[in-house]
Amino acid sequence: MTLIHTCFQAKSMRLVGWVLGMTLSFQMTAQAPTVWCDVLNFQNNGTPFVEVHLEFESATMSAILDSTGWRTKAEIQVIIESDNEVVAFAKSEVYGVSDSTEALAHDGTQFHLERLNVPPGAYRLNVSVRDAHATAGPATELELNLVIQTPGPPQWSDPFLVGAYAPSNGELSSLSRSGYDMLPLVGANFSEDMQQLQFYTELYHVDEVVDSLFLVSTWMESSDGKVYSKTRRFYRKNAAPVVPVFTSIPLDGVNWSKSQRLVIQAATRENQIIAEKRLPVQRIATEIAASNADALPAYIAAFTDSLALLQHVKDHHPTSSQSEQQTIDHFIPAATVAQMQAFLADFWESHSPLNPELGWRNYVTAVAYADSVYGACRNGHGAMTDMGYVYLRYGPPNTVVKRHNGTDYYPYEIWHYHRAASFTNKRFLFFSPHMVAECFVLLHSDMLGEVQNN
Repeated sequence: MTLIHTCFQAKSMRLVGWVLGMTLSFQMTAQAPTVWCDVLNFQNNGTPFVEVHLEFESATMSAILDSTGWRTKAEIQVIIESDNEVVAFAKSEVYGVSDSTEALAHDGTQFHLERLNVPPGAYRLNVSVRDAHATAGPATELELNLVIQTPGPPQWSDPFLVGAYAPSNGELSSLSRSGYDMLPLVGANFSEDMQQLQFYTELYHVDEVVDSLFLVSTWMESSDGKVYSKTRRFYRKNAAPVVPVFTSIPLDGVNWSKSQRLVIQAATRENQIIAEKRLPVQRIATEIAASNADALPAYIAAFTDSLALLQHVKDHHPTSSQSEQQTIDHFIPAATVAQMQAFLADFWESHSPLNPELGWRNYVTAVAYADSVYGACRNGHGAMTDMGYVYLRYGPPNTVVKRHNGTDYYPYEIWHYHRAASFTNKRFLFFSPHMVAECFVLLHSDMLGEVQNN
C-alpha cells in the first residue's frame, strides 16, 4: 500500500552533498532529482531498525495546481534485500508544501524519513526518488551495502545533527523524538554561521552495566585526535534501557580548515568507558555570507538587537510562502542574529528582486499600520491577528462592510478584494467571538488556502 506523507520544506543551507546515481538524457526535459541521503541505525525495545533520511531539491520536480495550491509530488521507494529475498520495503508519495505560485513551490528542498525494521545481517539497500508527476522521467537511484549488528552491550545509535526543532505538542510524526519534532541536517553538514552544534542520539542497554548514575561527555576533535577543550560538555544521566541525548555544544576554537568529528561518550562514575561514538561533520559556506556584515544590505545590517530582530522576522509570517513560514516557525526562534539577518536579506531578494530595499520599506510601513489598527489585542503586534495577517498578505481590501453594533449576531466585518494574490473577487468574514469589537477572528473565506467554514 502506498503511504501518503507531508514533508517539511526549508531553504537549503548546503552547497555540497551526495549526488546519487543521476541519470541524464539530452532528449529529456525532465531532470533527475538531486538527492542527499543518510542511513542511520536505531533500536526499539531491543529490535534494530534503520532510518533513511532523504533530502531532495524541489526545483527538479514538476509542480501541479490542485485544490490546495501549487505543489510537487515525489515518489520514493526504499528496498532492503538479502541474497535471497526482500526483507523490508517502503513506497511513499511525498507532497511538497502547497504555495500560491509555481515558482514558490519549486523553492528550497524537501525532507523525507523512512523507518524500516530489519533483523541483524548483511543487506543491500536501494533508494529511488522520482518526480511522481512525470512517471516517464529519470529517477535518482542509490545502492549501498548495509550491515545491521546484533543488539548487545551498551551502544549508541547513529547520531544526527538537528537543524530545527519544536515541541511536539502531543501530535506525533516521523520527526518526533523525546517530546520534540526534529529536522535532521542530512550529511552532517552545517552552515558556517552556526555557533553551536545541536544533535540527537540514543544509548541502549546501559542499565545492564550500571544501576544508577553515569556520565555522558561530548566534544569536538580533529581527525588526528586533537580535542577542542572549549567544546566539552558533561551530563549526568540515569541508567535506563534507552537514554536519549538531545543537546548542543559550542564550537569555540574549532579549526575548520581540516575535517572534524563530534564525539559522544558514556562512562561510569569511575571513568570507565561504556560506549563511544564519532560522527564526522563538515562546516560549509552558506548561500548568504551571514557572518560578514559588509555583505548584508544596510537596511538589514542595522538590525543587531536579537529580540527586536526576532519580532521583525515574525512580522514577515503573513507575506511568506509556506516553506518560509516553516522556517520562521521552527528555525528562526533558535537562530543567531547573523542567521536571521541572512534570512531577511534572502527573503527580500526573492520577494522584491528589482528593488529589495523598497519592497522591505513598503512592507515595514504596512506592518506599522497593522500594528496600530489591528494589534491592540496582541500587545501591538498586528501580524499576530487575523485581520493584520490578511491585510499584510493581500493588502488593503477594496470594500469593507462593518457591523459592530446594532445586530443580533456577533460583531463582524466582511472584506472584499477585487484581486487577492492571483485570484479575483475574494471575501473574508471576520467576527468578534467575545462581543467586543477589538480582536476579530477570521471565520470564513473563499480564498484558496484560507479558513473555510462551509
